Amino acid sequence: MPCRLVFGLSLGNAFNGEELRAWYDRACKGLDAVLDEGAMPSLTTELKIDGLAVALTYIDGGLVRAATRGNGVTGEDVTTNVKTIRGIPLRLRGDNVPAELEVRGEIYMRRSTFEALNERLVAEGTRPLANPRNGAVGSLRQLDSSITASRGLDFWAYGIGPTTADAPGTQTDTLDWLAALGLPVSGERRQLDTIDAAVSYCEGWASKRDSLDYEIDGAVVKVDRVEYQQVLGQVSTAPRWATAFKFPAREATTRLLDIEHNVGRTGVIKPLAVLEPVEVGGVTVSRAT
Repeated sequence: MPCRLVFGLSLGNAFNGEELRAWYDRACKGLDAVLDEGAMPSLTTELKIDGLAVALTYIDGGLVRAATRGNGVTGEDVTTNVKTIRGIPLRLRGDNVPAELEVRGEIYMRRSTFEALNERLVAEGTRPLANPRNGAVGSLRQLDSSITASRGLDFWAYGIGPTTADAPGTQTDTLDWLAALGLPVSGERRQLDTIDAAVSYCEGWASKRDSLDYEIDGAVVKVDRVEYQQVLGQVSTAPRWATAFKFPAREATTRLLDIEHNVGRTGVIKPLAVLEPVEVGGVTVSRAT
């Protein structure tokens, strides 16, 4: 069912080091009035996991609602299914649990989980899933929560929404606070003092992303200090204080064997390509829209 929320902004994109440096230059100019002469704002970098964005609402430490991002205002209530994901605490821990807290993050499926699930689906005579992201989305939207529970989904928290707590003053401290409350956060996050270090971080992960057991399609770079984020604000629907460094799309060549046609829920006929199986980014692809 629909769920009302105000949830996040879409990130702008940078596709190379030059574009990332240009974004940082614009951010620095926007902070001229608050920065000391010669000072440069520090940054945080996090891997951009390829999953489904959700908002978790905790009241007095207990999980009461989970919603998908939807259009940023209205999302889908997925509370029952989210409560089956083992990595998401039903109760927050620690001595400083706020009366109200909205946690924002990403639900995803590990590659190893995805491959095991596809093997099981094929053995049952069911069509395999296209990729881990589709696996996460489809698993979370099951009508039967026991199916969601069996799919082995995972979760990363990357930020907060409305809260009654005195929120931390930096993105780095925010992630540390979420971890102290019992929420999983990225172990690959970094606080960096220069844009050159951020470019190196992003370019480094572009070349070694296949070493991970989960899909990433880039890295997110943010101005670390929340006060500076508020000064920079947003343009249209994108924040000025954050951007996504997008990795090049993976490519592979294979043979088209057949084209099937499926009727969607709205009656639209959708073609599906049947491919000679090919490995792309550690995942074997045999069908594509």
